[in-house]
Amino acid sequence: MPKYSFIAEAADTLTPGEITSARGTLTAPSPEAARKTVESSLRSRGYEPTEDVTVTPK
Repeated sequence: MPKYSFIAEAADTLTPGEITSARGTLTAPSPEAARKTVESSLRSRGYEPTEDVTVTPK
């Protein structure tokens, strides 16, 4: 599977007004699958993406 880099900005759902950013790499079958994985991971940790997650091939 191809590798992708991602950058995301997210709001902390437990502390309104707190914004954080995340970046990293992951493997996924497509850029859309990578984006969905990152969004799901952020939500599972109590964050809501504030804008589109940027995914680029590594």
